[in-house]
Amino acid sequence: MKKPVPVLILDNSINFGGSTQSLCYLLRALDKEQFEPILVTGQSTEFLAKHFDCAWYHYVPKLPWVNNLVYSKVAAFQVFRFRMLRKVLNLSRFLYWLAFITIPEAFKYYQLGRKHQVELVHLNNILGSQFAGILAAKLLRVPCVAHLRDFEEVHPVTRFYARLVDHHVAISEAVRENLQQLGVPDERITVVHDAIDLADFQPEVEVGHLAEEFSLAPGQPTFGIFGRVVEWKGIREFILAVREVLKIIPKARGFIVGANSDGDKSYFSAMQQLASDLGLKENVVFTGFRDDVPALMGLMDVIVHASIRPEPFGMVIIEGMAMKKPVVATRGGGALDIVIDKETGFLADMDDVKGLGRAISALLEQSELRKSMGLAGRARVEQKFTSRRYANQMSTIYESLVAA
Repeated sequence: MKKPVPVLILDNSINFGGSTQSLCYLLRALDKEQFEPILVTGQSTEFLAKHFDCAWYHYVPKLPWVNNLVYSKVAAFQVFRFRMLRKVLNLSRFLYWLAFITIPEAFKYYQLGRKHQVELVHLNNILGSQFAGILAAKLLRVPCVAHLRDFEEVHPVTRFYARLVDHHVAISEAVRENLQQLGVPDERITVVHDAIDLADFQPEVEVGHLAEEFSLAPGQPTFGIFGRVVEWKGIREFILAVREVLKIIPKARGFIVGANSDGDKSYFSAMQQLASDLGLKENVVFTGFRDDVPALMGLMDVIVHASIRPEPFGMVIIEGMAMKKPVVATRGGGALDIVIDKETGFLADMDDVKGLGRAISALLEQSELRKSMGLAGRARVEQKFTSRRYANQMSTIYESLVAA
């Protein structure tokens, strides 16, 4: 019997988010008789033990935009306002990171790769912080596939990194376009949409206890936004849309399901204050972090995705659709790959809070429309966004690279 191909998967995520969740679904569905994943990530050992059944190593990488205290202090000096001196500073920083952080990390990955005799390196997350993984693949003399889960800045450095990668996986057409801007040829890009395990999202989930927890009256209209409470997720716009909805449906309640991000509570607090200032304290519910997201989605009549900049994909959208809920999403980025406007939900322009409110209200007022869109959304997820399909697509990419 042929032994499974060892694959070194380098995930440089520190905080839990969509990229790590998507990786969970991939490794859960991957055929372990065909491929043997060896995961390296900054996620906690408790999380790893709970969610991953493959070999894993807990390693917290240093990231340029996180571990940048010294650089930030130095760059603040007035002298570095001059363009040439700023370039010298940035070059010095790059060389420092290369010598003292990137190359040592690359050797750590190389040693793990040698230990497990890996035949492929898979980089999970954005390209610009994965140079150590690219170097490790070169040292191991194995192919490297980069799974781009966010938009990369078009810069000579990221263009250089992109050229060193054997194949790129884009999670949406918008991300594919970003890779093309980096100079990656079409034949080295495959779009593989993120996906979910449908077993985790059963529309028949019991929600009575949640209705009691949040003191909801029978039949009270509900809608919610799910994810980290950060500015670009459109939390402010969601709150303003709540105000628009209440003009038409006074008893409706909007839920913000998620916690502050990266330890910064200021934006979360500001949004609570905004709701209070607008007189919406009783109509906007801040749940904080919840580990019962599918059930909370089951409680909602409508799922909202209000990002104010194009999002690379939008896991929340397919999760909501899997729960047979109509979705109102802002038009752009990965949402265009997921939502069929007027069939599985509505798309609203990113700068149109009133339009967002009108779309939510239209669905709250029409139960049959909600039902038909919810059924269409579930069918679309079953067709295009299952973890099994996702794993099969990635396996095909793995096979082609290993065989090359």
